[in-house]
Amino acid sequence: MNSPVDWGTLWLGGFCPVGALGGLPVRGADYAAHPPLDELLTLPPETDLHTGVTLEFAEQAWSERLGGALVLLARDAYRARRLLHQAARIQPGEWVGIPANASHDLAESVKHHKALPRFLDFDAQLRLTTSGTRFTWTQVLRGLWQPQSATWLDCADTLPTIPFPGAAERPAVTLFGLHLPDAGERPGALLAFSDEALYARVKALRQPADCPDAAKAIAQCERLPELAERQNANLDVVRRGLREAAGLATQETNSLALATAVAVQIPRECDVATFYAYVEQENTPVRWLPRIQPLHYAALRADGAPDHRRTAANLARWLYAPVGPDYTVEEIKHLVLGVVKAAEYLGVRWRSNPAYAAEYAALMDQTYGAGHDAYRPLFALDGAVAAGD
Repeated sequence: MNSPVDWGTLWLGGFCPVGALGGLPVRGADYAAHPPLDELLTLPPETDLHTGVTLEFAEQAWSERLGGALVLLARDAYRARRLLHQAARIQPGEWVGIPANASHDLAESVKHHKALPRFLDFDAQLRLTTSGTRFTWTQVLRGLWQPQSATWLDCADTLPTIPFPGAAERPAVTLFGLHLPDAGERPGALLAFSDEALYARVKALRQPADCPDAAKAIAQCERLPELAERQNANLDVVRRGLREAAGLATQETNSLALATAVAVQIPRECDVATFYAYVEQENTPVRWLPRIQPLHYAALRADGAPDHRRTAANLARWLYAPVGPDYTVEEIKHLVLGVVKAAEYLGVRWRSNPAYAAEYAALMDQTYGAGHDAYRPLFALDGAVAAGD
């Protein structure tokens, strides 16, 4: 999408009715926009399928789609993880690193292999601490951020992005969901390898019962490029809008997984619950990251994540702003506007650009005079942004 919006000068003036809305209608609670990608990942049931498709043909198609990556398909993400654990020869009682907010399925796949999950803390940017274990699963929620130095990457809740990076830029293995419909216990999973030896061992272990529906896997492969192109274009516009109109930090683009949303960080000067409540009150379809995937209960134990309270606080600073491939410019503006208004009211708008915030605050003083109720920044305006914000 080539957005005509000049985000940096949009919605200035203290949000009086005309200036705030820019001519856009106020959304009611029952307003329904185009669906976000979360609701579109699953292959549509009415999709025409090829007949006589083999698993080998489906894997070759996916390999070509992903720039020649070594690809194996499995019946579901859980089975794919178990095959990896076997192929890596993880021993009973061995520690395997996983995030403190690892999904239930990821944690259970480690425990069912008789291994021990070592829950890892993460910083304000959701980057994992080092584990000291032979193997560590990095799990990136719905493609929201770019993983740092991952060995095994779990993106089972989304699809690969297109274009897909080369082997030198990928972990040893990345797991994606295939999101196949009406598949019973076979929604499908995809493993993309850069480690040839690990690929060979997993392939040798896989049995016919471990495989998905090949025809549906092909159909999802054929559907992906156009879906990813439209979604990535809209993600770029939303991310730019949140940076330039709200002045808040967002996560960088994920080069491996197709993101279903943009993650926006609540500044440290602002109470998390208050900011979230303000955005929600604007009928903005945001979600709070801990509501989607909170810390695992075992990470809170004495032998869990060592600094789990700080880790929970880091997670709580992020909101999930869903994006869909069919979002219009107007729908994107309303998504951004809800965050902008909360940031304006609570004095953290342009937290990432203190110089601009100072100019805007001075403009409000000149426009409304002393004692006004318009924008008043609650952070230092000397240009310094604290590390980790």
